[in-house]
Amino acid sequence: SESTQITGTGEPGTTVKVELPDGTELTGVADDQGNYGIDIPANKKFRGGEQLKVTSTDASGNKSTAAIVEVKDTTPPVAPTVSEVTSESPQVSGTAEAGSTVKVELPDGTELTG
Repeated sequence: SESTQITGTGEPGTTVKVELPDGTELTGVADDQGNYGIDIPANKKFRGGEQLKVTSTDASGNKSTAAIVEVKDTTPPVAPTVSEVTSESPQVSGTAEAGSTVKVELPDGTELTG
């Protein structure tokens, strides 16, 4: 994920706690409009698919139920590498990000997917 901050809305003045997948807890306070922004430490990186648990607690100590938020992967993969292709090659091969789909467009416009 490329986000540097976790943002959202809640009850104005409540303390918002975000629990990261590794158990680290981050806190912030919702402003008078209910908006909050909590900075993600630079050493905390997400790949996508991780779950964050967000709760808020008011001045009386009442705690909300947890909202579970899944981190979205918005980082495009690095360009794939392609092994040499010759007129004798029976296939196109190379390397790409694990789990990604690779499309090859041939000179005649045909698309191959692998």
